[in-house]
Amino acid sequence: MYIRQAGFMNQTTDELIELLAGKIRSSDKGAYDDFFRMMYAKLSGFAMTYVHDQNLAYDIVQDAFVILWQRRAGIDPDKSLKSFMYKAVRNRCLNELRNRSKEVVSSELAENQYKNDEAIEIESEHPLGNHFREWIASLPERQKEAFELSRYEGLNHEEIADLMNISTKTVNNHIVAAMAQLRKCYQQYKQNNQQN
Repeated sequence: MYIRQAGFMNQTTDELIELLAGKIRSSDKGAYDDFFRMMYAKLSGFAMTYVHDQNLAYDIVQDAFVILWQRRAGIDPDKSLKSFMYKAVRNRCLNELRNRSKEVVSSELAENQYKNDEAIEIESEHPLGNHFREWIASLPERQKEAFELSRYEGLNHEEIADLMNISTKTVNNHIVAAMAQLRKCYQQYKQNNQQN
């Protein structure tokens, strides 16, 4: 593996990505391969949160990596390559969702509504983890996105701000508001269970 050969093993992930970005910009195929291995699974999981189709998610991420290699000379050394890739994948996912036919979307919505109606009946059998997922899903869209990018994707406030095209202060506000809402839902859940 290129990282071991180059002696980069003691670097933090962000420092390592920064080093790899410089090498990719200089057309270093080994650095590109290592960056691909480092980010592919995370980016695929991220794409899945949008498109809910594993094969499509894989295709979107692979396309993003192909574009990265084609445009490697334009990599900005002052910007996070990790953030750039999350943004590229997110944009491709949103384009894919926009391009789906209205009939397919309507059909999926109807099917999901039916599944949701069934889920309400058996909700009491699910562990607390499922409640948290529901509470997160019920957050306002931008709050949910900022929270998930922070907690599940491990992006810092600057990377999230770049990805969402908002200020770091707004990112912080979204995450704080999301945490407050989740705490409120949890307290309500505890209170309801104590009364039963």
